[in-house]
Amino acid sequence: MKISLLTDAPKHNLPLMKISNWHKKNGDGVMLNGPVFPSDYKYASILFDRNINNFIADEYGGPAFKDSILDPEFERMKPDYGLYNLDYSLGYTYRPCSNDCFFCKVPKFNHPDTDHHSIFEFHDTKFKKICLLNNNTFQDPKWLETFEEIWDAGLSVIDENGYDLRLINDEKAAALKKTKFIGKLHFAWDRMQDGPLILEGLKTLRKHKISGSGVYVLIGYNTTHEEDIYRCQKITENKQDVYIMPYKKTKHNMRFKRFMSTFMWRKYKTIGDAWADYK
Repeated sequence: MKISLLTDAPKHNLPLMKISNWHKKNGDGVMLNGPVFPSDYKYASILFDRNINNFIADEYGGPAFKDSILDPEFERMKPDYGLYNLDYSLGYTYRPCSNDCFFCKVPKFNHPDTDHHSIFEFHDTKFKKICLLNNNTFQDPKWLETFEEIWDAGLSVIDENGYDLRLINDEKAAALKKTKFIGKLHFAWDRMQDGPLILEGLKTLRKHKISGSGVYVLIGYNTTHEEDIYRCQKITENKQDVYIMPYKKTKHNMRFKRFMSTFMWRKYKTIGDAWADYK
């Protein structure tokens, strides 16, 4: 059989990588996003709702489709890393996230897997890098086992989804400090009501000399501009970098994003003072 795999994923698509491996092991030919590839069966895994009608396939799945679940026979497969020519392993050690954030699709996914998994269920030992797709690693009761496997294997970590600042304590900060990351660590401060926990997490990171991490700040949803400046100020005071994420791309929100990206505010005593001059 000839199998066509279709997706709007910009970097990689784990379900299609597992489907690819299954079909190749069964002697089938596989092509990713081949526009003129004559195929006997097509799978489409769609991330973004706006692209649902852009693909014609025999079977659909992905975040754009409610209650989408990968067939268990495919789910058990290791990814086909050759599909995207990756030089790192890719997968989950823990899927759930119970935060139920208003802007996030993850809590709405109908995925039955709530277990902890070893990295070796998806890690290819020829690689020295690993990318964890976990939605909230520190909610996993066995999170330390994941880090211990990474340390024992001498792996560097690609931080794609970040870590929950509200859950940071001394033990977790020490684990992050010990781990070799490629690029910056990522965190987020989305809701004002999380302020006390976020500030404690930032304080703990600073205590363990973890600085220069990227902290995403959601603006334009249910916070005032004063609250946005307050969060940015507190993050920078704790030696971390701010990344503005506008929920609505209004003229004001995009202007504030550009302002924070210029780093001109570093010349001022406070971000509020710098913004007054910038305006």
